[in-house]
Amino acid sequence: MPPREKTAHSNVRLQNLRTRWVQWVLFFLLLSGFGLRMIDLTDPPLDFHPTRQYHGALVARSIYYQMAPVDDTNVQKQALAQRYSVAQLEPPILESLVALGYFVAGGEYLWIARIITSLLWVMAAVPLYALAAHMTSPTSGLIVAAYYLFLPFAVQASRSFQPDPFMVAMFIVVMFATYRWSEKQEWKWALLAGISSGFAILIKAVAAYLILGILAASVLYTLGIRAALRNRQVWVMALITILPAGLYYVLSIGGTSGNYFQNWIVALLPLAFRPVFYVRWVNILTDLLGMASLVVALSGLLIAQSRGRWLLIGAWLGYGVYGITLPYQTITHSYYHLQLVPIAALSIAPVVDLTVKRVIQQTRPWQALFAFLAVSVLVFAAGTARFGMLSVDYRNEPVFWERIGKVIPMDGKTIGLIQDYGNLLNYYGWRHVKIWPVTGELALAGLRGNSIEDFEGFFLERTMGMDYFLITAFNQLEQQPLLQEYLADHYSIYAEGDGYVIYDLHGLLSPASN
Repeated sequence: MPPREKTAHSNVRLQNLRTRWVQWVLFFLLLSGFGLRMIDLTDPPLDFHPTRQYHGALVARSIYYQMAPVDDTNVQKQALAQRYSVAQLEPPILESLVALGYFVAGGEYLWIARIITSLLWVMAAVPLYALAAHMTSPTSGLIVAAYYLFLPFAVQASRSFQPDPFMVAMFIVVMFATYRWSEKQEWKWALLAGISSGFAILIKAVAAYLILGILAASVLYTLGIRAALRNRQVWVMALITILPAGLYYVLSIGGTSGNYFQNWIVALLPLAFRPVFYVRWVNILTDLLGMASLVVALSGLLIAQSRGRWLLIGAWLGYGVYGITLPYQTITHSYYHLQLVPIAALSIAPVVDLTVKRVIQQTRPWQALFAFLAVSVLVFAAGTARFGMLSVDYRNEPVFWERIGKVIPMDGKTIGLIQDYGNLLNYYGWRHVKIWPVTGELALAGLRGNSIEDFEGFFLERTMGMDYFLITAFNQLEQQPLLQEYLADHYSIYAEGDGYVIYDLHGLLSPASN
């Protein structure tokens, strides 16, 4: 073999070895990331925003009982009633998948939801790696995928029973397809970008902020405004992006959507004009992502190549508008920042790539030390996530709520100051009660201009038609001294036990009883 052909053959072999090495490392990261999320699999989903997770559980249960009818028709009716006792803000796409999982498994096992959301999140690491590798290098793409898979916040949130992990997975497909369309303007990428965008927004409407930012920035960078207005692919992408969610949110739950816009955006927008809001916003980001990661991500945004930079600018601007127009959720709900994980991961790619290129120029010992450091960070992140999952055991919670469901009187209606908006009682105890607002809800009402001026009037209005007052959230009761005093002064205790007390609202106490 001539020397030139021999050299070319050696280069091809070396390239094939590198490709296989990258593929095996990526497979290991995917497998490890999924395995990490399966730790403590059967523990009840109380580790991360249980109110939202049991919202999904109630909806999935009702769908399951429609798919697999049982002999007791009352159970079916009650399960269906439970579904409509919680707000209907998104189409039950994830819940339907979970219900199908119940049907296949032959029973209602909540851990099936944990498997599905974890699998969706982990699978999305593949297009994220492909995009990062395309923008920088395969090695940098692996580090980006590792950050996305092993960030402790991402591990905890991505295994939760709520639509957000599914939405983020589709959002990653949007970024990948949009970037590839920006390179070649081919119909296959335009259709993939449009379909994935429409589906992501349908899963959860807040995805629209970041997706519209990405699409707008990439289209303007690629074509400019005049050419974009004449481009059929752009119009098709826009139509497919808007149509599915538009039909659902306007036609199916139009009234609810309008109320959400008024109560959560318009009424609370003044929060965004307070400097303390931005301090709290930055604090929550540093808690979730880490200050170092945030600084590196913003630095990577500045040095990224132009096409990738504009895609990232669109994503960050979309996230900024999203945070400002939903200020209350921004500083109180950590999962509202989940879509920032792949954005931050992709933003660190340019900085990582510069570092990797510099390390390659070093001698073998220094390269080995860098590899050891990277693996150590990965192991530490995985260990932190694992410790968080195993630090608390929630297996006694279902028993408690089953017991509470049995002690609530059947001969009347009940209002309650209870945890997680009553979703745990609803799910495990099969009892629905009217909810007395917690302190956070009362503060939120004050922000909307609905402060309580007359407590007695508010109490009588809120408890009108109710027969019993259940309390299980005693820490909340201590934070509402007016309620605590009013109940003790005016009503007798119907029943009390470990973790609960029930007041009888049928009649007032006589003055002599006080």
